[in-house]
Amino acid sequence: MTLTPADITTAQRLHAQHRDVLPLVERVRTVADALNQPPYDLGPARQLADDLHLRLLAHERAEEAELLPIMARALGGVEVTSGLSRTHAEIEHQIGRLRRTLADDPGERAEAEDVTDVRRLLYGLYAILRLHNAQEEEGAFSLVPDPSPSAR
Repeated sequence: MTLTPADITTAQRLHAQHRDVLPLVERVRTVADALNQPPYDLGPARQLADDLHLRLLAHERAEEAELLPIMARALGGVEVTSGLSRTHAEIEHQIGRLRRTLADDPGERAEAEDVTDVRRLLYGLYAILRLHNAQEEEGAFSLVPDPSPSAR
């Protein structure tokens, strides 16, 4: 099945959003790297967790609701989108774990053991996000033509 003009417009909009959140994904690694020596300031990690919750999860939920049905129709079934759907769920789960871990320590300064958990969660989330973004670029977004420069 070919994509309808409405499908293409939706996919292009989601691809633009996808590109817009890439700096946020890179910030995950940057924040984790910054927690490498005392004094440990969890303020940037808390801000990142809030941004991930507000911006990234909104984007992932939009992809789940709008992009994956387009892919399923275009590629012949939901089984082709199940991997992406599963990573959407895992991303949401990992962001929730990060937020809960950071909420357990309300102070701005943390002990080394607490920071180890936060860094582990951040690096794990970063790996999942990078893999997921590569899958979307090679799968979902490769099906959609880039908008012309004048349409941007």
